[in-house]
Amino acid sequence: MMKPKLEVTLQDLSFLYTAKMKWDSDFATQIPRFESVNGDEINNNFINAYWLPDWISVMIFRTYFNSVDSEFQILIDNADGIDPYVVLCGWEL
Repeated sequence: MMKPKLEVTLQDLSFLYTAKMKWDSDFATQIPRFESVNGDEINNNFINAYWLPDWISVMIFRTYFNSVDSEFQILIDNADGIDPYVVLCGWEL
């Protein structure tokens, strides 16, 4: 039996994030606010940050970036009142 396959396009991602910002030196001063879900050091070489409301959205972003073999990093944003997940990448959506 074949497993169903989720096909995700770059356009699909644009419907998932709730906020987008440039990931720049301003965020470097706020690093204690963020933590990597994998426990690794935050990569400040990425230029874009996308805030996501839930883990399902993170999984879809991850699936797309893995399918195109692109680097990205998933963070948790511990600020109050902010969507909890952030995906850092070099892509402009």
